[in-house]
Amino acid sequence: MMRQEILNFLEKQPTIQEAKALAKKLGLKVKKRMKKNEVYKLLREHSTKLQELETQSESAKQTVTEKIDQIPSSYQSDRLVLLTVNPHLVYLYWDLSQETHEKINKSGNAVVRLYDVTYVIFDGKNAHRVFEASVDLGTCRSYYFHVPCANADYVAEIGYKDQERFIPVLRSNFCKTPSDYPAATSRQRWFIKGKKQIVTIGEVLIQPVERISIFSPSSAVSGGGKQ
Repeated sequence: MMRQEILNFLEKQPTIQEAKALAKKLGLKVKKRMKKNEVYKLLREHSTKLQELETQSESAKQTVTEKIDQIPSSYQSDRLVLLTVNPHLVYLYWDLSQETHEKINKSGNAVVRLYDVTYVIFDGKNAHRVFEASVDLGTCRSYYFHVPCANADYVAEIGYKDQERFIPVLRSNFCKTPSDYPAATSRQRWFIKGKKQIVTIGEVLIQPVERISIFSPSSAVSGGGKQ
């Protein structure tokens, strides 16, 4: 029940039984020997608390709105990040400093490129395939690339075109798309309660990799022998 509803109720001069019933409904502590005026006072105090809560709530909403309005459009970080979405889709997003933004935008030909660099040491020119798209840096801060090859390695660049020559400005991280079909394998994994996992391949048993104890320098003995 809102504050104004309680005040409207009290203006009608309800009976003490009606006032007590409302107070109990609101979760207020009502004593048996309370007089009508005391119950009215209890309800008015509760309405005042409701008003304070409403004021705090409005203040909090205003603060959140102000903080949202203060979120910058850019953090001036010069970042280009490439993420895998699924075997045939990758997502590229960027944040540019004012200097980098102007450097790319002055040509009027902002471009993002995606390179398939599976099994190669990428040097900027030896990618298997190159995918290119023009972007508007004024309205666009991300781009999705549909890629034909799953289980492949990709890296991206953002830059601009000088006539027909691409000038890279930022390069992203490398990312790998997952396979789009189950791996063909004859390995069987068995788990025995209380024991470590053992992987079997045909008749060969392969024990799992185990951690070794690392001795601190203080416990090492020179010469490698025991004392």
